[in-house]
This record gives sequence, C-alpha cells and structure tokens, in this order.
Amino acid sequence: MRRPTILKGVSQGFKNSEIATQLGVERWIIMKDLKMMRYNGDPELKEAQKTQEQFLAEKLLARANVSNDRFTLMTGMTFQEKTFNNMVIFYKPELMKILRSGDQYAAIMKLPKSVRRTLLHNGIITRRRYKCEIASDARTYLPLLGD
Repeated sequence: MRRPTILKGVSQGFKNSEIATQLGVERWIIMKDLKMMRYNGDPELKEAQKTQEQFLAEKLLARANVSNDRFTLMTGMTFQEKTFNNMVIFYKPELMKILRSGDQYAAIMKLPKSVRRTLLHNGIITRRRYKCEIASDARTYLPLLGD
C-alpha cells in the first residue's frame, strides 16, 4: 500500500518527510521501508532513483540556463565568450610577443608553465603534438584590441 506512494515520491525527488506527510505516517516508517527496499535490491526503487536523478539534472540545467540567459542579456555575449575575451586582454603582452617572434613554439615554451596551462585551458593557444601556436580565434581578436 505504501510502496507505490514511496516510489512515486522518490522519483519526483521528495524528501522522506514529504512522503510521510502524504501517507500520514511517521518519517521513520518511510526510512525503514526504503532501507528494506534497498536491501532487497528492489528494481523499481532503482528505476525511481534514476528518474529522480534525471529530474534533478533537468532542474539544475534549467537554473543554469536562466543564469546564462541573464548574463547574455547583461553583457551581450555568453559567459564563455566573455571569459575568452578577458583572458586575451589579460595576457595581451605575452600573446603579442609570441606573434612577433619567428618561432611561436619557442616563444610559448618560454612562458611559465602556469601561464601556458591557463592559455591552453581557455583555448587561447592550441597544442598539436609538439607544436603550440596561438589559436585562430585569439589571433583574429588580438588586432582588434590595438597596441
């Protein structure tokens, strides 16, 4: 009798106390039933937990989309584009030295490892098997900044 309500509550992401309120029983009874279901390897409980994970993931994604949309409205660009632009502006002197040098790989290797890692992580430089160079996006964006 309680089992279908418990499974439905778990799949919708309800807490034990909320499920207990729906059934009109104490919370410990729900906890005991869930413990027994887990112990017995109830396949329907596993399915309800998967559904709960999907429900929570969709809820989290919806919140993230709202904040991304709000940021795009405020700045006119996505969060990733803004981060990329900020990194290019911050590392502009190093990037200009690399562009002016004859060998980009050697100039990049002269940079501190932490700077190289940051530039690589943010897509400002690319690494292809012993050949590092400034990414095409950063290369087109640098002249727009001016000297």
